[in-house]
Amino acid sequence: METLGTLAVVSVKRWQAVAFGLALPISSWAFGSSCFPGIDAHQKQYLVASGTLMLEAAREKKLNKNEVEFPVWVSGYERGWFARVVEKSPTRTVLGVTPKEGKVFNGLLLASSNQQIGGLDRNETLNCRTLVDVSHLKSMVGGQLPKKGQFWIYVVKPKLMKKPVGKYPMQQSDVDNFLTGCLEQSKTFSLPQFAEQCVDFTVGWSQNWANDRERPAGGKLVQNKRKQIDDLLERLEGGLFEKVLNE
Repeated sequence: METLGTLAVVSVKRWQAVAFGLALPISSWAFGSSCFPGIDAHQKQYLVASGTLMLEAAREKKLNKNEVEFPVWVSGYERGWFARVVEKSPTRTVLGVTPKEGKVFNGLLLASSNQQIGGLDRNETLNCRTLVDVSHLKSMVGGQLPKKGQFWIYVVKPKLMKKPVGKYPMQQSDVDNFLTGCLEQSKTFSLPQFAEQCVDFTVGWSQNWANDRERPAGGKLVQNKRKQIDDLLERLEGGLFEKVLNE
């Protein structure tokens, strides 16, 4: 079995797998780590994308691929603005996923490989990778999901789960990247409501939200979907996005 033994070992509890009865083989735990468990090289590998990796440019940069298997409903997990970035600039709060019974969000299922997953692990500081049972996934476009393979999802480390605050706000550039990816998938799979569902099935929208759109903290953004993104954000209650635009 190929392992990720060369990756940096991060000490966290193994509550992700235990909470959902997704116990890994003993050999995986023995040769991997609790945050990045070992991968079975004899099985096909899949990733559940919940945020950045729904953007084509991000997939090409991080995975060297742009293909998507299925848009999926992911049950038993919650997506939200509750992952706090503290180790690099700009400090902020970004999208994350956490196990939560009764919750659901829309995402993508990506075929992957040991090498691609290893590359993500090496650059990961906010999340741990854990197995998700395929029964938690449902295709949004019909057709059968793969029946065999390992299905992985990245979940926020509990110690980094924090709401946006003044020093760690949401950044508009992160919102724009997320929703651009959602709009891309809406068009690709002819799912008119997919981008709206990205807004509706994401929690933690906050007044602690910095408008860095004109000077993105993370560099140049795709701007050709700005009007569509603004229209989507008008769905938020209390005129929240209007306050951001008027900063």
